[in-house]
This record gives sequence, structure tokens and C-alpha cells, in this order.
Amino acid sequence: MPKVRVLVVDDHAIVRHTVCALLSEDPTLDIICLTATGEEAVTKAAELQPDLILMDISLPGINGIEAAHQISEVSPDSKTIFLSQHDSIQMAKDALRVCGYGYVTKTDAASDLLKAIQTVGEGGRFVSQRIVEQGWVAENV
Repeated sequence: MPKVRVLVVDDHAIVRHTVCALLSEDPTLDIICLTATGEEAVTKAAELQPDLILMDISLPGINGIEAAHQISEVSPDSKTIFLSQHDSIQMAKDALRVCGYGYVTKTDAASDLLKAIQTVGEGGRFVSQRIVEQGWVAENV
């Protein structure tokens, strides 16, 4: 079975490396690229055509939501899971409306990120427990 090819996008090096360490627990994942800006993410997605993109929202230059929108045009088969410090229902709605398949808060990443990847890989959508506890319902998107 081929590995899921993952592009990780976050402007903080420590977050990128922490995410990589977490992803290394799953042998079905292959981290193919790390980027720090939305523009780099769009360029690398067009070039590498990743299966999955883990995208921060607050990025220098174009934000993660705009980058995901552009990526959907240059790499339409890539699925984006947003990984964000923002834990509001409105931010999750905005991100998932663009073309996101999942929304994981950074505070829940240790418990939710691998679950989100599995859920999205099986064709579902995923929202962090922190957002659900605030009243999220699937109809929010």
C-alpha cells in the first residue's frame, strides 16, 4: 500500500518539527516537504502533488485559507487539514468552507491530528474536540 504523501506548512520551525515527530508515529505517512509560507505551499503543492496538506492559518504573506484555495486549483486531489492556534467555530467554518477536510487546533494536535488524518483518508471530515465542545455541529459548514 503506498504511503500518504504529506506537505506540512507552518511558519514556526518548532511546530513543523513537532508535527513531523508526531507523524513519524504512523508508518503509512511520508513527509515529502516542509514549508513556512502560503506562497511556498502553493508552489510546492503544484510541484509535488501531495495527498495531504497540514496547513497553518496564520502565515506570513497569504494566509493558510487563501493558500488552500489556490492549492485546490493547482493540486485538486490534495486534501487540506488545517492545523491552527485559533479555536473558534467561525474560524473552523471559514477554513472548511474553502476546501478543508479537517480542522485541528494546535492545543489538541497530540490527541487529534492522527485521528484527523485517518478520518480524512477514509473520506470523512474532522473537527477538533475543542471546537465540538463549543457547539460545533456538522451543519456548520
